[in-house]
Amino acid sequence: MKEGFLIGGGLIITGLALQLSVGPVVWDTFAWPANGIVLATFFVMLTAMVYLRKKVYAFQWMSTYQAAIPAMVYAVVLTILMGLTRQQVNGTWLNNMLSFWPFVLIYLFITVILGLTIHRRLRKIFRGDGSMKRDIPFMLNHLGLFIALTTATLGSADIQRVKMICGVGEPEWRAMEQDGSIKEMPIAIELKKFIMETYEDGKPKRYASEIQILTKSGKNIETTIDVNKPYEVDGWKIYQYGYDTQMGAQSQITILELVSDQWLPWVYAGFYMMLAGAVVMTLIVLWRRLRKVTGKALWIYFGLAVFASLFAYFFFDSYNTKTLVPALQSPWFAPHVFVYIFAYSLLGVAVVIAWWKRVDDLVYVSFSFLTIGMLFGALWAKEAWGHYWSWDPKETWAAITWIAYLVYIHYRQLPQQRNRLAFWMLIGSFVLLQMCWWGINYLPSAQGSSVHTYSTSE
Repeated sequence: MKEGFLIGGGLIITGLALQLSVGPVVWDTFAWPANGIVLATFFVMLTAMVYLRKKVYAFQWMSTYQAAIPAMVYAVVLTILMGLTRQQVNGTWLNNMLSFWPFVLIYLFITVILGLTIHRRLRKIFRGDGSMKRDIPFMLNHLGLFIALTTATLGSADIQRVKMICGVGEPEWRAMEQDGSIKEMPIAIELKKFIMETYEDGKPKRYASEIQILTKSGKNIETTIDVNKPYEVDGWKIYQYGYDTQMGAQSQITILELVSDQWLPWVYAGFYMMLAGAVVMTLIVLWRRLRKVTGKALWIYFGLAVFASLFAYFFFDSYNTKTLVPALQSPWFAPHVFVYIFAYSLLGVAVVIAWWKRVDDLVYVSFSFLTIGMLFGALWAKEAWGHYWSWDPKETWAAITWIAYLVYIHYRQLPQQRNRLAFWMLIGSFVLLQMCWWGINYLPSAQGSSVHTYSTSE
């Protein structure tokens, strides 16, 4: 793994040199058709590396755990820096990590490793050397992540996101782009009625807009846009974004966000493959473990499941009794929160019993639930805010935690490993999980910049 850490360090140095010489990464340059060309070139490069793997040691090495683990460690460190600093669109260096060359190169390196690893497993499957119990969850998880990473990254340049301020009785064709410029839209929207419901204390319970949509193709649509309930027409998804907070329920305007994302089906394909992989991995691990467990050990596992379920239930119940802002009133709320807390409780148990025994199977199951919770959150975010992953502070720390546990899982696959180091990796991952769960609320970088911080104006 020394080679891996040296190469990762070299990529960071290279990235710093690029940052100083050419400036930050300009993602807008990858708009179609540039991103399509880059993606095709990337696939050709991976194919060439696979073909030359026997002649070039580095290409063969990059499909091993010794390459993946250091790369993920660097990704955790850089993403922690991202989570500790306030991110700004026009920020520099650590304040705009998505355009920071070392960050981009490390994640690109991980994607290359991922692609080569998938090729390596496919070769084993075609040779008949694989095992269905291992190959199915492996391919679903790895190929799903590869598809989601590549299409979400390169497709980001094609996403169009604009805001439209619509008034009562005034059809509006114009919208404001993120840079402040005005764009004429292919659809017009007229506000018919603004709806607002409040709790007894005056906090918003629901706000929505009854609107009429006119398209250049002649469509005339009347619908209601609610928070968490967007409407799609002609490739544009319309979200309820805001209103005149001074007027409240008497608001004569509504603020809508319109989003067009042509790459979304590919990203969702990756998400659903990862969801399927997480479910399959959980079922396989449980079947492999429980069919060998009898007597006292069976009761221990049953007790762990009951404890995790009760902890998740009571935490969710206490949270659900609060006055929920409109953004939280979604069918995704219960599964997202419950599954996440269930995973947290299992990982907490894993840290405790790791003092006495190996807990790999428990970590695998917990990680599967962690993955499911994270993907549920991404799907929910798309319905609520129009983006499945925006590197919001909460999302950033979720990624840190997820990758940290991936480091542990991959380390445990090495033929030579140190149990003490694995134990400290497990503790370190759990500490990062605590930061993601509640510690983020005390970080200056998250104050006023996280969509996961809810106020009465939302």
